[in-house]
Amino acid sequence: MLTCEILSIGDELLIGQVVNTNASYISEKLNSIGIDVTRVTTVGDDATVITKAIKRAWKEQNIVIATGGLGPTHDDISKNIVAKFFGKKLILHKQTLARVKARFASFGYKKMPEANIGQAMIPQGFTVLPNDRGTAPGLLYHFNRKTFIILPGVPHEMKFLMENSVIKLLRKIHKKKLGDVIAHRTLLTTGIGESMLAEKVGDVNNFLVGGATLAYLPKTSGVRMRISVRAKSEQIAKNIIEKIERHIRSRIGAHIYGMNDETLEGAVVALLRKRKERIAAAESCTGGMLSMRITNVPGASEIFPGGVVSYSNDIKMQELGVSEATLHTYGAVSEECAIAMAESALKKFGTTYAIAITGIAGPDGGTSERPVGTVWIALADSYGTTTKLFHFGGERAIIRERSSDAALDMLRKKLI
Repeated sequence: MLTCEILSIGDELLIGQVVNTNASYISEKLNSIGIDVTRVTTVGDDATVITKAIKRAWKEQNIVIATGGLGPTHDDISKNIVAKFFGKKLILHKQTLARVKARFASFGYKKMPEANIGQAMIPQGFTVLPNDRGTAPGLLYHFNRKTFIILPGVPHEMKFLMENSVIKLLRKIHKKKLGDVIAHRTLLTTGIGESMLAEKVGDVNNFLVGGATLAYLPKTSGVRMRISVRAKSEQIAKNIIEKIERHIRSRIGAHIYGMNDETLEGAVVALLRKRKERIAAAESCTGGMLSMRITNVPGASEIFPGGVVSYSNDIKMQELGVSEATLHTYGAVSEECAIAMAESALKKFGTTYAIAITGIAGPDGGTSERPVGTVWIALADSYGTTTKLFHFGGERAIIRERSSDAALDMLRKKLI
């Protein structure tokens, strides 16, 4: 079995400024051709630390894939360190220089910055991986039956090179040593906790076949269920995964809204577009978060004409027609207020559905009767209005996120 270490380079990763999504993407791609990722290492822009990390990884692994530090500025030091480690001189690669110049010209620049010439300096003996998404090419070096690859840290550039160069070259170089395909599928759930989910799914020994595994991965928005399979071919792995998925869906299908990288809002927008129906929103404690999530989905304009962020009681009365009596008698965080908000939005926007959210996100504003995390959600259509009371835990941001999740899931369940 071929093993690989992913080396992520950049101070921005260590200080939490940037989330390292590159490593998970690279791992998934390598798994799909039978390469095991045994370690992911993150280091800052420090020459000594980077050199030590490369030395250890090169000694222990069959393949090393590094990302980051290929840019034109002074802090992009990775290429020089790699060249020095392998004892290679940097030479001008004319084809790369021409590509970089052409890219700047395509953006309307009359002259390329001098700093970008450095991106055409390549360690002698390395294979250049042309980058059509940026100015820094990927680089590959194969020696003594091992492969070292370094790619730009910009995610869309890295993905382009993985898909168009790296995977193809690794298949070719290590053809006889590639192991079983490692395939994953993640089922996305919402509205149910991890322990309850596991109880409903049942004993994994009764349905996991072919050495498959099932992992429960909880997040604020719900629990992800990752099925992993190792098999001789992609088709065999796919067949095993689908058999396991059928069992899981038979137990908790109503809680599953998508797979892998899909989103809850994406699933809702797709259902509404298919049914040629529309939704409007009336939000209080979420402050427009529900509307933002819906409009983040391409094509949402077909199903979402707009909404009202009625954060204050005055706006609830002026824009949504919530009566002063309702607010005085029941309060803004009440079933009655949520119903009035939803029904008014339905009328105001002339949509098939309208959903309203009102609650206490905290950290202040809670009482013994209505503690922080109390949220009412109402869903209205021409047949009437349904409501649900939630008590969310966590900090303000988490309560707001869970509130928008719950609203989307109420609508999703209505649509299915």
